[in-house]
Amino acid sequence: MMNQVVWQSGSAWCSIRTLSGDILEVSWSPDGKPLPSSLFVLPQADGFPIYQDESTLLAGNISVHCHDEGMDFFSPGKKLLLRDDLRYFRRDDGFWRVEQRFRVSPQAALYGLGQYPGGVLDWRGHEVLLVQSNQGIAVPFLISTDGYAILWDSLALTRVSSKDDELVWETDCADGIRYYVIHGPDFDALIAAFRRLTGQAPLYPRWAYGYWQSKERYVDRDELLGTATRFRELGFPVDALIQDWKYWGDKPWSSMQWDPKVFPDPEGMIRELHDKHHLHLMTTIWPVIGEGCPAFAELKKAGVLFETEHWARGHIYDAFSAKGRSIYWKHVKSGLIDLGVDALWMDGTEPEFVSSHDPMDGVRACHAQRDTAQGSWKRVLNGYSMMTAKAVFDGQRAAESGKRVFTLSRSGFAGQQRYAAASWSGDIAATWKVLREQVAAGLNFAASGLPYWTTDIGGFFTTGYGARFPRGCADDAYRELYVRWYQFGAFCPLFRSHGTNTPREPWHFGGPGSWAYEALLAAARLRYRLMPYIYSQAWQITAHGGTLMRLLAFDFRSDPASYRIADQFMFGPALMVCPVLEPMFHEPGREAEPIPAEFLQTPDGESGLACEGFAGRDFEVRRFAKHASQINGNWAGGPPAGLPFADYSLRWEGELAIPESGEYEILLEGNDGRRLWLDGELVIDSWQNQGNSTQHLTRSFEKKSRHTLKVEYFHHSGAAALVLSWRRPGPPPKSERVPPQRKLYLPSGSRWYELASEVRHMGGQSLRVSTPISEIPVFVRGGSILPLGPEVEYDGQKPWEELDLVVYPGADARFTLYEDNGDGYQYENGEFSTIEFGWDDRRGMLSIADRAGSFPGLAAERIFRIRLAASPEVLTIPYSGQALVIALHRPKP
Repeated sequence: MMNQVVWQSGSAWCSIRTLSGDILEVSWSPDGKPLPSSLFVLPQADGFPIYQDESTLLAGNISVHCHDEGMDFFSPGKKLLLRDDLRYFRRDDGFWRVEQRFRVSPQAALYGLGQYPGGVLDWRGHEVLLVQSNQGIAVPFLISTDGYAILWDSLALTRVSSKDDELVWETDCADGIRYYVIHGPDFDALIAAFRRLTGQAPLYPRWAYGYWQSKERYVDRDELLGTATRFRELGFPVDALIQDWKYWGDKPWSSMQWDPKVFPDPEGMIRELHDKHHLHLMTTIWPVIGEGCPAFAELKKAGVLFETEHWARGHIYDAFSAKGRSIYWKHVKSGLIDLGVDALWMDGTEPEFVSSHDPMDGVRACHAQRDTAQGSWKRVLNGYSMMTAKAVFDGQRAAESGKRVFTLSRSGFAGQQRYAAASWSGDIAATWKVLREQVAAGLNFAASGLPYWTTDIGGFFTTGYGARFPRGCADDAYRELYVRWYQFGAFCPLFRSHGTNTPREPWHFGGPGSWAYEALLAAARLRYRLMPYIYSQAWQITAHGGTLMRLLAFDFRSDPASYRIADQFMFGPALMVCPVLEPMFHEPGREAEPIPAEFLQTPDGESGLACEGFAGRDFEVRRFAKHASQINGNWAGGPPAGLPFADYSLRWEGELAIPESGEYEILLEGNDGRRLWLDGELVIDSWQNQGNSTQHLTRSFEKKSRHTLKVEYFHHSGAAALVLSWRRPGPPPKSERVPPQRKLYLPSGSRWYELASEVRHMGGQSLRVSTPISEIPVFVRGGSILPLGPEVEYDGQKPWEELDLVVYPGADARFTLYEDNGDGYQYENGEFSTIEFGWDDRRGMLSIADRAGSFPGLAAERIFRIRLAASPEVLTIPYSGQALVIALHRPKP
């Protein structure tokens, strides 16, 4: 018996090795040399033996038929899964460029490959560029509804394309081809095998599954603590505040140091958040370190900084270097973790050498650097975020801080889950189209084997990039979009609001009693009531390779009608979420646009404006005078030519020509200080250091009238931007459509209950449901046991001594309630408890097993309030850890 077979095919050598009964490793070497070890697949022990029968290899649950054209992979039932068809090797610049062609069933849907904008759910008929970018996350893992998965072993730039029955993988820089074929056939088994190959996902602290409030950004200590106070005064549920960039103030970028002028006594501030407000704090860090701080000096001395200067006046460190990771963690620890920071937000981890939404700009910038400690950037392109996440994870685990590692990273890669790093979808725009696309993006991310994902609720940009909400949270149209995005976010694995241009705290969308505020509050309260269910599913992720945000095909692979539904998903095995993804009450108004040059005129009669640039924030030293077509500047990549990187000012002057009579909205958006004069009157005066925001005013103008215009701007530090826009007169927004409804599909093979009303429906049908602004359509699968916790304002406010258990009949059901102390790694040593619940649908009996395990603080006695869905009868059952069997009466159909 053997677990590896090697043979020659032409000039190439092929190796097939079994790693388990359901995983095969296939390697093709173009020159007969052994391929180097994987950079992200963990070392694997020898697996099942291979039995050879002439040209067929029997390898666990997969059999392989070898022939002149390639290899065919079969399931245990002799169903053809896929064919290794053709491959090409071409020597290029010292590396092999490789291409592998597979033959696959043209009917099967293909999911995974990471997370990308655009809204594609099934990759059939599409091409994907696997590369990290601001809005793209590359994961070389693909799953098929035919019950198999492919893990492609490369960190290099890779193209994946699918057309008809052909699936092609192409990689720019390789030593050969190595991929893994996994047989499920269930998707949960495919994901579990992926985690065995690349690492299990540790459990996050329980508070991390609650709500986190973020925005760009809290400007000082008073604003941060004032926000905490306001949340607690209102009783709005929240567990964390996020401090975005510039907590370092005038210190170098991402120096991991607090500026005492704007955040005095950060340790005391964090202690107040913890002790008084029961809140946790996450802070941003970047892989770029600003020149002039101790971290920069130490990294430079060690020779682990890349040469390209970043727009933030710093350099990116080499996270592929063990020395670089050690130094980086040392300063994260001393400047943030030791002061009490609970979690880290790692921004720009592609890494972002240039500020661009074009993925190839980032590729070219990486390829232009010197080699990493692991060799050429071409070889390791997509692995940077994984390695910088490793720096934090290894350091914090070794430090034994008593807190579980919890990191949020803009990029991700296969294996990054083992470093407790979640991802979010980057700097997206606030549009209904983007919201719809986010559902598919999150589902494909989860189908790629990485369990934790979130989105900027409300979109990062409320203006520009197609977004048209310059009034932000004061605009009812944006409020509606935000509420629907928030409701979707409440059913993402991680629940987080973030963005620029406008405040994101719930009270800015209307006070208590207003329609938007109450809808937000209802969604947050529902998330917290579901916490026993969510935390128990998190344990399934850690212990069994589970998935929380699930394509319908995870649970209904036998129903092809569910394969390409991109606007519904399962949240754990019991809940089907159907977010509202179009406006039903307030259509967005006419789009704001930067004022074009044709409506601007310089003092000497040219189109556009006269522009002057000065060193100093108050126009101290004039550096240039030139013509500007409009005010639409983004200087993230560096200041206007001739000006210093920080502390400069700009002035524009001219006239504004009015094309049509009516009401105009004038908007001035940017960061730091800005002023606007119209006809000599100072109408916008916001002359202070500040994050990105928008000031606006409304004026009525007559057609062909002309008005003098002057704009002044100062930039202090960071990514600079200023845009002068207007919203011209246009038709009024559409009025409310009554009654608002959403069409959805109930997968076959199950009964379904509306979560809000518990009205029952049969599966296999389309349905229209009402969608008041206060509700998101959620259905519970028949054959589910749903535990609900108490109403709380933060995790741990009330222990789970009393839980509601709702049983949804229609099939047998099982549920495991998981509990531990909520933080730390004692759970790895067995300090946790589980309670198994079982529902016998035929007999109408609910069984509660003996409690297994224990931990300090476990409630020895508790109350279960148990009822059947759609039944008012509630049984109050005391439970002290011993098994119980309870008969429940069914309501009449």
